Amino acid sequence: MADKAPPRTPSTPRFGRLLVVCVLAVLFCGLLVWLMGDRFAECCDLSWLDRLSH
Repeated sequence: MADKAPPRTPSTPRFGRLLVVCVLAVLFCGLLVWLMGDRFAECCDLSWLDRLSH
């Protein structure tokens, strides 16, 4: 019974997992921005806005 480790307190922060999730989210968003800018650039062509001002 004396060999038991002390129980984890719920107030102990676990930043490692949160940091990994945040880095993965940033990489995923960067990938989406690159994909939309590179592969789907035609869908967001705003050249028609120039015709509105003339």
